[in-house]
Amino acid sequence: MTHSKFISLKKAVQIVLLHNKRTKKSSKIDLSNSLNFISSKEIRSPINLPELNSAGLDGFIISNKNSTKIPISSKIIETGKVYKNLSINYAYRINTGASIQGNFKNFISLENAFIENDYLILSKSKISNKDIKKKGEDLKKNQILLKKNQKINFIKLALLASVGIKKIDIYSPLKVGVISTGDELIDYKKKKKDFQTFDSNKLQIINFLKKYPISINDLGILKDTFKDVEKFYKTKNSQYDLIISSGGSSFSSGDHTSSYLTKNSKILFQYLRIQPGRPIIFAKHYGQYIFSLPGNPLAVMVNLKLIISKFLDPNDLYSNFKVENFKSGFSENKKVNITKFIRVKIKRKTAFEHNSKGSAKLISTAQSDGFMIVKEGLSRVIKGKSYPVIKFEI
Repeated sequence: MTHSKFISLKKAVQIVLLHNKRTKKSSKIDLSNSLNFISSKEIRSPINLPELNSAGLDGFIISNKNSTKIPISSKIIETGKVYKNLSINYAYRINTGASIQGNFKNFISLENAFIENDYLILSKSKISNKDIKKKGEDLKKNQILLKKNQKINFIKLALLASVGIKKIDIYSPLKVGVISTGDELIDYKKKKKDFQTFDSNKLQIINFLKKYPISINDLGILKDTFKDVEKFYKTKNSQYDLIISSGGSSFSSGDHTSSYLTKNSKILFQYLRIQPGRPIIFAKHYGQYIFSLPGNPLAVMVNLKLIISKFLDPNDLYSNFKVENFKSGFSENKKVNITKFIRVKIKRKTAFEHNSKGSAKLISTAQSDGFMIVKEGLSRVIKGKSYPVIKFEI
């Protein structure tokens, strides 16, 4: 297969964004379970905050400010309590946040109060009504708290809880199935034989997906035969909105996932001008979307970060990897006809190539600080010039 049949990373992202799938179904869930979901309806405050005038500081409340002095009651106005039959002939000590009730519309903070023999001397005290928090000062009834299509973070959760919101309408999570393909693969928890390989891709994919508000399903390991692949996709086509598989995405005679999808689905793209991560299939299989990734763990990482993340999160609401520019600490004179991702170590704001030969090496990736992006069309990498680097999450 020639490069002319490959598409650029930019084109692939454009296609993915066109097919971005967020289920239009809405469901109502408890507020406590709504973190990181996307709101499907606007939410307005059912109450004012505060609901009554309240003390902004510790101090005293009085009704009549025309007296020269007024006795201080032994009763202290505390938060969360209702007080009846308060006498207008007394000054009452009030705690910060406590409600100011009845005819007590004048406030004196502790620092501005002059007290003598259990009397509040008004002629020497300073009334400071600006320290009274007015009803609805923080939040007015019917004020918008959460817009439609907003991500619900922990701050918004606290805000909604503060006005007594108990349930919230969110977009129902996508059902995503994750599977690995390969006769040589075995679950990493099991005891393996010499000819077997521990499956690391499925664990990588599942844990990458956990930051998104989706339903993740581990579908195990699929035998690498056309019959098994065909049976799997025909059985699962109505159970999941998206299936992500690894292994079998290339174009050799033994890549049965590629063979099945080419014959039985609409291929949206196959093969990218990137390295690693070149043989990736994005397909629509009946009503279901499929990403078939290569078996190379490093390629899986690149595809997850740059392609699948855009399908699940087109607005980067959940993205937690950063792209920063660093000076290159190495040179590469070979012309780049594809977008390359070179493993680098970062020292003193300079990116040094780190054992980048062999795209499947997990150990060198684990020891790296990120990928340097060398974009398609560059004639070479120049030492000392700045290039973008995708930094790995810490």
